[in-house]
Amino acid sequence: MKKTYLIIMVFVSLAISYNVFSQGRIAEIWTQPAVFKADEPVSWYFDVTGTALEGETEGIYMWTWFPSEPDAGNWNNSSDFAALTHVEGNIWRFDLIPTEYYGVEASSVTAFYGLLKNKNGTKVTDAFAPDQTPPNDIRLYDLSAIKGTALIDYYPKNFTVDRPLSILVNANNTWSKCNTTPVQGDLANASNVHMHSGVNNWNIIVENNAANLSKTLLDSLGDGIYRMDLILKDYYGLSDDYTLNNINIVFADDAWTYEGKALNCSDFLIEAPEAPVEPIPSLIFFPQKISRKDILCILRQKNESYVTGLTYRITAGTIEIAGSFEGNKDEMKACVDLVTALKDATTLDKIHVVIKDNTGRTITDSDIPLVQLQ
Repeated sequence: MKKTYLIIMVFVSLAISYNVFSQGRIAEIWTQPAVFKADEPVSWYFDVTGTALEGETEGIYMWTWFPSEPDAGNWNNSSDFAALTHVEGNIWRFDLIPTEYYGVEASSVTAFYGLLKNKNGTKVTDAFAPDQTPPNDIRLYDLSAIKGTALIDYYPKNFTVDRPLSILVNANNTWSKCNTTPVQGDLANASNVHMHSGVNNWNIIVENNAANLSKTLLDSLGDGIYRMDLILKDYYGLSDDYTLNNINIVFADDAWTYEGKALNCSDFLIEAPEAPVEPIPSLIFFPQKISRKDILCILRQKNESYVTGLTYRITAGTIEIAGSFEGNKDEMKACVDLVTALKDATTLDKIHVVIKDNTGRTITDSDIPLVQLQ
């Protein structure tokens, strides 16, 4: 607490001496990867919307004073090495290896304090510091959380599909040989660890197979700890309106010789933070009573976020009718001309309807009786 107080007081004194005061809280800060070590490359991202630097065209610079002060003495003329890279809009990026940028040992990198400014220091943002709550801080992940008895961990906890997420696994603690006598820690013997995973109860899957080895490979952090860095939307190819409920994972080596599962040999499950409740879809047949001389309309409303298409197959004796629905997630509709298709099926008493979504999931597989005509 004393260290935090002293660092903040240093900033206040600097601000007064340079006759400048902070001009806006940084809207959002994130890092890629989300979990990083002090001695490895990382990119810090800043959204300066709402600050004095919003719309800045002449450059934005890093001013940081802990764990050291790399650009000391250059407040009025920031050095080129402190310049951020413009990404798009009000998003800026700063690339560094913390130990190299600050010129300190990894053990000295315990926190990051700083702010953003223009070249001559006449425009600045509020400070970022570890006592700020996300998304307005930059912090090192405490690896002791995964080096104990934990099997899996992830950061940030309040992740979103369009921002970096790091998933960590302790191979020493995972379970394998689940079809015989389960053993713990067998995955730690593997020369590589990959992630076989999916989302929303394996609705969309990225397989650990020969075609995906580079994509599914985790980085080794030593001591049996492995890390996967990803942006969920890109990794799984999620649409803009996809509602993420959970992530499903099994770890293995490239040949599936070694496997890593959760307690009781179950798949790992990471619940999405505050996952919204999906509406309950409805399937409507109109008219409710049909004959072979009707137009049958099928409506499915309030489709799940991952449903982008529906198909139908109707079997009527030896006759098959197939097609696709039209519409969007809110309502998809198909109208089938039974009059033409069944004009010669005079003895037919029912039709069989199978509807599937774009993932291959069966929505309905049922018979519909036909009203007999006089």
